[in-house]
Amino acid sequence: MIGESRQAPGGGRMSVGQIEHELAKLRTNEDGTLALRSSVLNLIVVTDEESAPEITNSVSKLAGRYPARAVVFIADPEGESNVDVRLSAFCNVRGGGGAQVCAEQVTIHAEGPPATHLESLAGPLLIPDLPVFLWYPGEFSPRSSEFAAMAELADRVIVDSAAGENREDCLCEIAAMLEGPAAPAIGDLQWVGLSPWRSLLADTFGAPERAGELEKIKRAEILYAPGGENRALLLVGWLASTLGWKAESATREGNDRKLEFSGPSGSISVELSPDSPDARLRRIRLYSSGYSFQVSRHRALSDVRTTVMRGDELLAERTVHLGSFDLGVLVGEELRYRGHDEAYEGALRTAVEVLDL
Repeated sequence: MIGESRQAPGGGRMSVGQIEHELAKLRTNEDGTLALRSSVLNLIVVTDEESAPEITNSVSKLAGRYPARAVVFIADPEGESNVDVRLSAFCNVRGGGGAQVCAEQVTIHAEGPPATHLESLAGPLLIPDLPVFLWYPGEFSPRSSEFAAMAELADRVIVDSAAGENREDCLCEIAAMLEGPAAPAIGDLQWVGLSPWRSLLADTFGAPERAGELEKIKRAEILYAPGGENRALLLVGWLASTLGWKAESATREGNDRKLEFSGPSGSISVELSPDSPDARLRRIRLYSSGYSFQVSRHRALSDVRTTVMRGDELLAERTVHLGSFDLGVLVGEELRYRGHDEAYEGALRTAVEVLDL
């Protein structure tokens, strides 16, 4: 059996002992043998009824690459008090010996008061001595007591700073949370989406004759779509925190945002324009006195092209296929890390400094 999904019958309220008993039954094969439980981490997910189908699908896909004890909460604080538990397992064969292993998922519909104290339901279900990841796919409030209680269970919290309407406010709230003495490690899916951009942009400066141009950058332009401002701000924050730029001023011209920094090359101007008709992040251009460097999406957004120009002369060009960057891929990248991401936190601090100007 390869990639077999198993569901436990029934549901309703269940004790921790009953849940563990039923999960063990799910790992029992038809011949009576018991499949191994394969868990390298605990994953807690908090979502709502509307988003639940997409999120549970992503969690099941993650099980094949990151075997986990997944506890998925579908929470509705406004409903009548109720708790309904559903159990499933994803089992497959691994290794030359044909050993069968299973990843487990506990799905809990929590309504009314139980939805405001999810930590009391999640804690007893976690497998001891394994790292705990907490994932909020949708809008969340870092300042809420419910979020704080859940975050105390986690080694790393995965969020999407652009999931709600107040995207820039969310960046500020995350930055404020990270200033606390017991702040959890944070993974932001907007930052994960920047990974290929940061890598490709750095590569354009890889040639020895161009390495020094990084310190001579005078101007930058970033084109993004409405809703992509957090990704654009984090990209600016990464450039500034990496290259030693200090934010000096910020102005608005229509929908565009004009930023001024001081740095090793003197003054640097950055223009953020939300005029992309499609991609959340469409293009970034950097200019030094003699060169221009560009990373942009093209070909129905599936590819990214980098170019290096000296005046009108094309010096280098490269096209890279991005591949799939669906929700499961982004979260999977975050499950690889345990501690604080200093590059992200530096980019976030600078982005918030810009918003405060």
